[in-house]
Amino acid sequence: MRKVFLVILFIACQVIKLFAQDPSAAQIDSGKLWSLKDCMLYAIDNSSKTKIQAAYNDDKRLDYRQAYLGWVPSIEGSVTGNTSFGRSLDPETNIYTTSGSFSNNYSVGAGYTIFNGFQVVNNFRVSKMAKETGIQEYQQVQDDLCLQVIQAYFNVIHKIGLVKISGEQLEESQKNLKKTQMMTELGLKGQADLLQVEAQVATNDFNHVKAQNNLANDITTLKGLMFYPVNEPLQIDTNIVWIVDPYFEKESSDSIYTAAKTFLPAAKIVESQFKQSKLAYQTATLQILPSLTASASISTGYATPMGESAGTAKPFGEQFKNKMGEYVGLSLNIPIFDGLYRWNQKGKRKNQMLRAQYQQEQKLQEIETEIQRAVQDMEGAAKEYIQADRRAQAQEMAYRANKKKYDEGLIGVIELQTSSNQLLTSKVEKLNSALTYLLKAKVVKYYKGITYLDQE
Repeated sequence: MRKVFLVILFIACQVIKLFAQDPSAAQIDSGKLWSLKDCMLYAIDNSSKTKIQAAYNDDKRLDYRQAYLGWVPSIEGSVTGNTSFGRSLDPETNIYTTSGSFSNNYSVGAGYTIFNGFQVVNNFRVSKMAKETGIQEYQQVQDDLCLQVIQAYFNVIHKIGLVKISGEQLEESQKNLKKTQMMTELGLKGQADLLQVEAQVATNDFNHVKAQNNLANDITTLKGLMFYPVNEPLQIDTNIVWIVDPYFEKESSDSIYTAAKTFLPAAKIVESQFKQSKLAYQTATLQILPSLTASASISTGYATPMGESAGTAKPFGEQFKNKMGEYVGLSLNIPIFDGLYRWNQKGKRKNQMLRAQYQQEQKLQEIETEIQRAVQDMEGAAKEYIQADRRAQAQEMAYRANKKKYDEGLIGVIELQTSSNQLLTSKVEKLNSALTYLLKAKVVKYYKGITYLDQE
């Protein structure tokens, strides 16, 4: 019995531990290599930005449903009950008596707006466009978040490359230090050269540590954008496709812009907002006209005296039928003067429409400028990569030659360090231009209609 109790207690503890842990952390594989697409998908699923926009879209869905039901007449029903004591009006004879009575009434009514300046129609159209705009806004949030993740991801790749380059330079300087120490012991190098090499090793060691710290900071930034647990390890897959084609076919920013403004979420959002404001202005203009509503109702009731006269009333069914009343009416509301409220609303809606128009023009101008800049940056990065690659190869050869001269005592340590620094700079510039090209190429593809998630 004791063993059974201990087993049950152990199982209960494990279940409690399982439910107590962070569910998001439980789903994370610490040994997984995260690709760029993995990071973007994780960010979309966990970011509060996408969740907030989804909640806004649900509100727009409810507004659309409410506007759709605006076509349906309003129906109301009521049931009332009254009890009177002392001197009161007898509901059966309409004569004042001193005895109590009980009565209740039943009614059902309906109302429908025949014309109110097409407000119902325009509200339906506006809510429908708002719902469709919400889809574009959600896509825009996704695209912006993906671009931020791409930039942060490439920053991590960049810092990983700097750590590798600075590590190689540190290792090379350490080898030079060992050789210089041997040559100093043999009298081939002076003490000043040895101190200079030691100082260079310390500088390279500092640069390597600094690059590692910068890498850790960029990984933290990427985790923040992804809403990834900060204390969990995040291993980035560095095996990205390093294809830099400097001889690609030139892109026409004008043709890209012409197509982009027809499907780009940012362009469709401002277009929809302008159309909504235009409909709101039309509605406000028509509110100056009279409105016509129709209504109908049916009602009946029942009454019975209380006290000594109780039981003398006619049966419920007979009263329910005899007191049945029907009502049908039309109401024409003609606005004469309301403090110029409708005219003021019309003016405000017109200003709102003009603002939406100017905002649309401004956004389209920004999109055109961004496309032009992205194409120029991509082409410029490709040209820079050609020169940086040639320079890196030349600096590599120059450093090897200077290293050989240094070993032979033909040049001093200052010349060798200068050549080493130039090699480091050329490698960093090559890495920068390659990553810039890859980033701008993704942006250009996005403006051509390929979302970031659909890109390879």
